[in-house]
Amino acid sequence: MSWFKVFSAVVVANIVSWIIISIIGWFIFFVVLDSFNDALTERLSKSSKPEFPTISVPSFSPPVPTAEEIRAQQAREKRLAAQRRRARNEAEQKRSVIASSKEMCDFWTSEYRKDGNPKSQAYKEMACLRYRNLLN
Repeated sequence: MSWFKVFSAVVVANIVSWIIISIIGWFIFFVVLDSFNDALTERLSKSSKPEFPTISVPSFSPPVPTAEEIRAQQAREKRLAAQRRRARNEAEQKRSVIASSKEMCDFWTSEYRKDGNPKSQAYKEMACLRYRNLLN
């Protein structure tokens, strides 16, 4: 065989293989994708809204507390009540201290106005300073 005949045979074989592969590709494209298109069209026309699975949720009932949990809850409530009482007592005590400091400041202010004594002035300054510090 001559070189030209071998070359021509290879070119013709490549063209024929290309045509066969193209025909198979067109077949797959039109047949398979057309069937997908038909299935999709059928599915869309059958149901316009999406279907979601429904899950049945059992009714919820709170667990019954045990004796230990009840005692722990009562202990917590007692601690909270004690903390509230303590906070009220501290607030009342602070109000009382502020009131007595104000009385002392007023007393030493009036004493200093009466006698003008430097000792009364020092007591007045200390009492009023204590009162101002408690207000802040």
